[in-house]
Amino acid sequence: MIEQSIEVLDLPGMEQDTNQRETIRRHYLFSGLEESVFDGLITRIAVETFDKGATLFHRGDEAKNFYLVESGQIELSLISADGQKKVVEVVSHDRTFAEAVLFMRETKYPVSAEALSNSTVFRIPNQSYFDLLCDDPDACMRLLSDVSRHLHARVREIERLTIQNARSRLSSYLIDHIVESDDDEATVRLDLPRHIIASRLSITPETLSRLFRVMSDDGIMTVDDRLIFVHSLARLRPYD
Repeated sequence: MIEQSIEVLDLPGMEQDTNQRETIRRHYLFSGLEESVFDGLITRIAVETFDKGATLFHRGDEAKNFYLVESGQIELSLISADGQKKVVEVVSHDRTFAEAVLFMRETKYPVSAEALSNSTVFRIPNQSYFDLLCDDPDACMRLLSDVSRHLHARVREIERLTIQNARSRLSSYLIDHIVESDDDEATVRLDLPRHIIASRLSITPETLSRLFRVMSDDGIMTVDDRLIFVHSLARLRPYD
């Protein structure tokens, strides 16, 4: 059994210029709040640290909080009808998760959350955030605008994942993770385990391995563990 280590730090009186405060402040769920309103909310936010493999919550648990990731990676998953684990999303730095439960007024988490690496998250109480929105109509309108833009971006991502074939989805993923490029060549670093990448691309790990092998045999790339050396971006991009 993986040990779980949790440290909770209350944040009353957080200094105005702390990095943690600014991380929370610039997120679209908080950027539209008046300063005095945000200052009131910040006193109710806590910081939690989780070891790799620790569970933040299980599907069906009472949903009392949502979270913002300061560092690390959090896997959101559920178990399908045939007993297979399905990775819904991997959430990393500066992104929130479980906030949809607040807006739907649900009482249970629809997925489970687990730390893929040692992680630090901000825990925001649902009721505190909901109450301040009820008391500030202007903040609600600003939030609605920001959420709409965010939703539009996610819809485009869903369209890309559902419409494109497996090779196209993999090509798009690789292009999104280029860390260095020089003319027609590039270096890609995979920041997630392959089975997680496969799940996010809605393919099996075996299919992912086969695609890597075929594209390597075609001379498009060389795969070296989590580093991929793309020899021809021009040949990779037609599948994007």
